[in-house]
Amino acid sequence: MLYFRGACERIATGGEGDFMLSPGDIDPPELVYADIQTYIGIDYPWYPVVGNHEAETVSDMTWLRDFNLDGNTLPNIVNSGPANGVETNYSFDYGDAHFTVINEYYNGGSDTATDGDVPDALHNWLNDDLSNTLQPIKFMIGHEPAFPQADEESGRLRHGDDSLNAQEANRDRFWNTLVNQGVTAYICGHTHN
Repeated sequence: MLYFRGACERIATGGEGDFMLSPGDIDPPELVYADIQTYIGIDYPWYPVVGNHEAETVSDMTWLRDFNLDGNTLPNIVNSGPANGVETNYSFDYGDAHFTVINEYYNGGSDTATDGDVPDALHNWLNDDLSNTLQPIKFMIGHEPAFPQADEESGRLRHGDDSLNAQEANRDRFWNTLVNQGVTAYICGHTHN
């Protein structure tokens, strides 16, 4: 948490931007949010994404679901997630951009059921979400990379075989949807690189 606090302090002094996206591994989220409020601003918008550490921690998931209660308490929400994932899958618009946040641990029945995947239920929701936006710029945010890469400086490769690439057919369908829908960038975490 010390490193994140330092990052928040620097963001506050260097120009905080309009909001923050955190692509998962924010365990424990209540402490992350407390640092954002303390060092950046009490009303500073934060859009958290479920990572594997949150998906495996009951208290983290409870907090995240409450943070976006009924899928519409975060600012600028335009689309709440599908059934059983209403709070942890969502999209919002800001300026000319559309941001789609996906919980890759969602399988249609639960938002903590997979090891990181884009199964049918999640894929169908995100495809509909992207199809229905009129925003010219589209961003997709998830936790796991589709194509894990080694760190450029150290050469370290984490989660090289157990990210979205572990379910290759679903990963390829997901990636083709991003291309076909004109998504500008896929923002992810997981590898800590």
